[in-house]
Amino acid sequence: MPGFQLAVDYWFDRVLQGMGGPIRDWIYDFLNKKGISREDIPGRFEDVVKTLMERLGTSARVIAYRTVVELYKEFALPPNFDYDDSLPDRFVYLKERVVSDRLHPTTPSLRFPT
Repeated sequence: MPGFQLAVDYWFDRVLQGMGGPIRDWIYDFLNKKGISREDIPGRFEDVVKTLMERLGTSARVIAYRTVVELYKEFALPPNFDYDDSLPDRFVYLKERVVSDRLHPTTPSLRFPT
């Protein structure tokens, strides 16, 4: 599932970049202090969201929601869920669809990493 993990890393980082460099750096540093390195984020995305929710509250939900929406789009699936829906459930569903349907990222750099 390397394509999926690359996509999680890519879109999580893009969402954080959209919030500004200092915030992005702070979040990676905070996660690292909590035992989640940048390399661990794709495999522990649910833990990442939980950890950020404890510290940032609803702001973390915005980060998670935007990341999950972009991931659905990345794998050409409609993000047909609401902001209040269970993001862990939506994330697990997406991961299962990627595996069972053998979906590939649509972004060329994720589909064919160098």
